[in-house]
Amino acid sequence: MSRRPVIALSADVRVEARKLHFVFAPYVERIEEAGGLAVLIPPQDPERVPQVLETADGFVIVGGEDLDPSLWGEEPLPTHDPLPPERERFDLALARALLASRHPVLGVCYGCQLLTVAAGGALHQHLPDAVGGSVQHGGGKYPDLPEHPVDVAAGSRLRAVVGADRITVNSAHHQSPKRLAGGLTASATAPDGVIEAVETEGDRFLLAVEWHPELMPERAEQRALFTALVEAAREHADGLP
Repeated sequence: MSRRPVIALSADVRVEARKLHFVFAPYVERIEEAGGLAVLIPPQDPERVPQVLETADGFVIVGGEDLDPSLWGEEPLPTHDPLPPERERFDLALARALLASRHPVLGVCYGCQLLTVAAGGALHQHLPDAVGGSVQHGGGKYPDLPEHPVDVAAGSRLRAVVGADRITVNSAHHQSPKRLAGGLTASATAPDGVIEAVETEGDRFLLAVEWHPELMPERAEQRALFTALVEAAREHADGLP
């Protein structure tokens, strides 16, 4: 059996009777279906990030709550739903290291927001306040998430992966990129102009989407995101000395 590329999944944090570090199962299922080996990377001392990068061939930054708006110079709105501090510290260090590396990366929802902020950009804190309600971006709970179309930029990596100029996506986010920096560019937008996907310029695989492709396995273009990540991770591993 050939070696499966190791795909590290960032972990969420929840405190119940005991503290949990976890990912929702669909992320793991999509990685396995695409031919990868999923491993969990829980929040820990940010100084361990360089060693974390050595453990995996590719990364998925999974969904989560809201980053601290002071990171881009704003005060939090009443809608702010903060991340657990330990996750925010670790994820920011991980995202900044990944942006500076050649590792393939797929960001999902909060993962798109994290990469935007780590690269020096800014977010809309609450989309209904920023752009109105012509498109339903948040609201609803799994499995009954609202859906809307997004237009995929010509010449983008996302267009090459999904093979279409317009696709339908689900939506569970109330934030999105407002300003991009650090070599990131928008590769999909909703009809109201909200940025729904970002990617790096150049030939490396770093792609982040505001929707949840792991929850749409019946759609080939959504499965293709995970297949493309795993294949990029395989090529990254093969290219290492």
